[in-house]
Amino acid sequence: MDSFSYFRVFKLPGMKLMPHHTSIAAAALLVVLTATMTTTSLAQVSSGEDSQATGWRLSETGTNVSLRGLSAVDDDVIWASGAEATVIRSLDGGETWHSCGPDGYDDLEFRCVCAFSANDACIASAGTPAVLLRTEDGGTSWKETYRAESDAAFFDAMQFWDAKRGQAVSDPVDGRLLVVETNDGGLSWKKLSTELPLSRLGEAAFAASNSSLLLGEDGRLWFGTGGATSDTSRLYTRSGWNQPWVPVSVPMPSSQASGIFAVCRGPAIVGVDAAGPLFCVGGDYRASETSKVTACISLDDGKTWQRVTVQPESFRSDVMAIPEGSPLARSLITVGPAGTDLSRDGTNWTSFSDVGFHALSVGKRKVFACGSEGRFARLD
Repeated sequence: MDSFSYFRVFKLPGMKLMPHHTSIAAAALLVVLTATMTTTSLAQVSSGEDSQATGWRLSETGTNVSLRGLSAVDDDVIWASGAEATVIRSLDGGETWHSCGPDGYDDLEFRCVCAFSANDACIASAGTPAVLLRTEDGGTSWKETYRAESDAAFFDAMQFWDAKRGQAVSDPVDGRLLVVETNDGGLSWKKLSTELPLSRLGEAAFAASNSSLLLGEDGRLWFGTGGATSDTSRLYTRSGWNQPWVPVSVPMPSSQASGIFAVCRGPAIVGVDAAGPLFCVGGDYRASETSKVTACISLDDGKTWQRVTVQPESFRSDVMAIPEGSPLARSLITVGPAGTDLSRDGTNWTSFSDVGFHALSVGKRKVFACGSEGRFARLD
């Protein structure tokens, strides 16, 4: 387990938010959700004398740095990134890896990577200077396409709707989140023209897994934060292109070391939620602390949130839906430095493995994970 000392949060006194009010309608839907989804025991998935035979299959990456960025183009082409300007690429599903990081950025951590093909990818730095880079030749060469002017900038997440449109989100600069966008696949970036809400005192995000930003159809998005001292974290939502960002409260405690680390959409629920519920995971990343809340669910597209029934065992930094075609399709998986949990319904989580990871990515059918000491694995 590596240190989380590079997480960026402002260290100013926090301010209290109004208590989160649980939606009665959402609570009713949660009952329907639990009743309508499969209740197959996940103990069957992880049982057996050889847990690795039905769990994570580890492979060597050729590096021992902490890997926090992971992007699977498909089940074969995978990019990963992390400390010491490390970027690695695999063309055979993670069996073998090749180093392809940028020169001249040795002190930076590239915790965000978004890959479009075996040759094309963008990376974002977590630290100063806050820069965005792009390659079109498999990492043989990189071009710096954006550099933030402020030393307060610190990229926490970068995601793309398609091969052209994308956004990168930084910790607050001058009291508001810094958001830059691209319409040409990362060849150029500009600051978002829409004015964002004022940040809470101390509010920031966590560059743990490039998963605090979730994108939806037609410009919709959800972005989770922490940092401020409060009984609740905040999640910013946007209903479409050029629409305002609206903060909502999530009943997950927030502090300099805790908050929302990842957001994902779960499988659709017939008769309940055609789009699928939203989930967020997080907690307090310090190994010495106990996280009372590690996962929350929303049944109204992020407008209101409530805690799940059975929480993941400890702090979790990423969460994803397992793709169709996998034996575990229509399940969810979450990882953190201390282990992995699975859920069939999103409200009840079962420990699956004590092998720790920071980030997840899914191909067409397979699930991949990366973590400290260059760790990489795929789910078998």
